[in-house]
Amino acid sequence: MKNQTGMASYGFRKARTRTLIQLGGLIEKAGLFETLGIVPGSDLQKDPAMQSLALSLLGAFLEVKQTARSEEGVLNVWQLKAQEFLNK
Repeated sequence: MKNQTGMASYGFRKARTRTLIQLGGLIEKAGLFETLGIVPGSDLQKDPAMQSLALSLLGAFLEVKQTARSEEGVLNVWQLKAQEFLNK
């Protein structure tokens, strides 16, 4: 039998996993799989060829993080670009 802490932890992990899956869907929708040459099902940690691509992607995410923190209004600009992309 799980205690209250265990139940809360399970619920958090489930919600976190759902969010991570949704983020992966956005990465795919943006065309980054094809652009970077990531083959679905590849092990980004163990496959040496995929490791460099994973590092490149992480570097890009770090740039996005820095830009989002430093440039006011950039989130709105990105949102408009995304809406235009989805409307095509």
